[in-house]
Amino acid sequence: MFGSTSKQPAIDHRIQSALDELEIRYELTDAGAFRVGFELENGRSQTAFIDSYTCEFLGIQVRRISSIALTSQGPFDARTANILLTQNHQFKIGAWEVAVDEEDVHYAFFAVRVEANLPAEELRGVLMTTLITADEMEARLSGRDEF
Repeated sequence: MFGSTSKQPAIDHRIQSALDELEIRYELTDAGAFRVGFELENGRSQTAFIDSYTCEFLGIQVRRISSIALTSQGPFDARTANILLTQNHQFKIGAWEVAVDEEDVHYAFFAVRVEANLPAEELRGVLMTTLITADEMEARLSGRDEF
C-alpha cells in the first residue's frame, strides 16, 4: 500500500478463496494486497486492503486488514492526531495508525490484525468493521467520501 516492489509478490490464496466464496470482488495491488471496495448502507463508499503478507506472533500467523480514512500533506495537525489516538481505547481489536509515503503524504488508517486463515464469514465481519470504522472517521473529520 505504501510502496512497491520490483517483482510481483506472491498472493495468499487463502484470502483469494475466502473472497471468492463470499463473492466479494477485488483487485490486487502492486504489493500483493487485495483491494476491496464497498458501497455502504449510508450511501457512502469505502476501500479496504487485505495483506497477503503475514507474520508470526506467539505461534499464530497474522495478517493486516486496513482502510484509509484521511490523508495529509505532511504530518496531521494535533487535533486530528489526538482524536485518532483517543478513539483507540474503544477498540477490542484494531487501532488507528499513520504511515508516510515517499512524498511526505501521511495516511491515517484503521488496521486490524487477525489470524491469517480466518474463515470466510469471520473475514467478512472483520472487513466490514474495518470499512465502517474508517468511513465514519473520514466523514467526521473531513466530511468527504474519498476512500
